[in-house]
Amino acid sequence: MALNKEDFLLDVWAFDDNGKKLPPYKGERGAKKGLFSVNFTNDTNKFQGLTEEQLIKSIEVGKFKSRGTIRMLPLDYKHGCDRNAFGPTFYKGKHIKEFG
Repeated sequence: MALNKEDFLLDVWAFDDNGKKLPPYKGERGAKKGLFSVNFTNDTNKFQGLTEEQLIKSIEVGKFKSRGTIRMLPLDYKHGCDRNAFGPTFYKGKHIKEFG
């Protein structure tokens, strides 16, 4: 199933190595369906599902200041592309490290 623009959180983004803008996206299936996949540890098996409200609150209290990644994709992603996790860089145009 393809993601729609409504499945992305456009107020949060990072950039890949090629400078492409990447917003977080909601999971499409499994336990994290409809949630954003977030990890606050170095263990890649410790992703948890957060609602949009929970994710934004995590940003606002500074949980991403030193560590944390979110699964992100470009809006024009192609089916089958890698679904990597990135540390968020901006929230509403403000640098993530400024929060908290």
